[in-house]
Amino acid sequence: MEIAPDHTLRRSAALVEECAEIDREIARLHARKAERLAERVRLLLDEIRPGQDGFEQAERSMISEFSVGLRITAYAAAKQLANAHTLHERLPGAREALAAGALTLAHADVIVEAARDLPAGDDAVAAAYETAVVPYASAETRARTKAFAESVVAALAPATVQEQHDRAQDERSVTVTDEGRGQATLHVTGPAVLIHAAYDLVTQEGHATLRAATRDSADPGTRGDARTLDQVRCDRILLRLLAGRLDNDAEILDGIRPTVQVTVSAATLAGIDDRLAELDGHGLIDADAARGLAASAASWRRLHLDDAGMVTRTTAYQPTEAMRRHLRARDRTCRFPGCRRPARRCEIDHTYDHARGGPTAITNLACLCAAHHALKHPDIDPRWRWTARQCRDGTIVWTTPAGVEYPDAPPPRVMFMEPDTIDRASPSTAAA
Repeated sequence: MEIAPDHTLRRSAALVEECAEIDREIARLHARKAERLAERVRLLLDEIRPGQDGFEQAERSMISEFSVGLRITAYAAAKQLANAHTLHERLPGAREALAAGALTLAHADVIVEAARDLPAGDDAVAAAYETAVVPYASAETRARTKAFAESVVAALAPATVQEQHDRAQDERSVTVTDEGRGQATLHVTGPAVLIHAAYDLVTQEGHATLRAATRDSADPGTRGDARTLDQVRCDRILLRLLAGRLDNDAEILDGIRPTVQVTVSAATLAGIDDRLAELDGHGLIDADAARGLAASAASWRRLHLDDAGMVTRTTAYQPTEAMRRHLRARDRTCRFPGCRRPARRCEIDHTYDHARGGPTAITNLACLCAAHHALKHPDIDPRWRWTARQCRDGTIVWTTPAGVEYPDAPPPRVMFMEPDTIDRASPSTAAA
């Protein structure tokens, strides 16, 4: 076996240390950012306290400012603001360690999140928690820090932890995350013991399926099923359990009656080509899947697009319904910057308030989710109310309470644009 030259080993060690120093510098920058985030929360609390009328609107406005300004989701913005506030108000040791570069932001986040199960207002318990956890975190991975922090909290405040676990039972949920390439991930949040039991069950059944396929193979010594265990879990177990069917995948799809909006070219629909289609608000899907969904669709509408992939008109229906169809086809998602809620789950909003003379016209209508619609409601205190104006090309320019403008353009259907027009499309530019 060849041994690496001394200079290679020395340079490797130096590169590791250089990367570690870069991480320490990044941590120091994260600490500076956390100071600003915490300051913004303090400004909110100085202006209005939780529980007072208008607090939810003020908090939503604050979160939206950071969501749009930092180009992150509202959930991520809320988490950053909450963690920074807790870090500065309750955990000075973790804050100082982050500022010194001894902790990464990921480590600080798990320390903050575990600390939420500590008794509120008990500084002595919080200090004992930091004394145990911060030194440990500075020498360990994030995953180990998370497990250790949770165990320290359980030891310091077992009754509070039990209360939190009991309350968490009400947070059971099922959500979906789009992963791209026509795939999505189903997340099920529930009691850990049941989730792990379900995972163990599908794992055992997956192994059994693969063993049976190998045993029944016509060629002894070879695997009778080329799929991986993960693929079998999905193909033969999860899909069957979720769909309540025991037959093959095609028959499972036959039993699905989707409520989705898919954009597919006429040529692809007719089988002339296999260009990718778009599942509006989520991402791309392959041509075969689009044709399969179209075959079972309850309704159709034809979209006329310009060279930049923008909707110009749709098949005519009754006026009100036609406008709704046009808007959902144009917008595809909520028209607040960065929001991905599908248009079919949104409200149709007058950009310029109808009560003040705003017309019920395509040029003054847009799809907004309930949360972002509420940001511009005229009843909200002007200190927290956002405003919006719509340009001729459908771009909506949002203005924060502080007067900062953020444009949001209707997304072009890139898959259906002529190649030489893609570089000319500028969806982030607001037209006058």
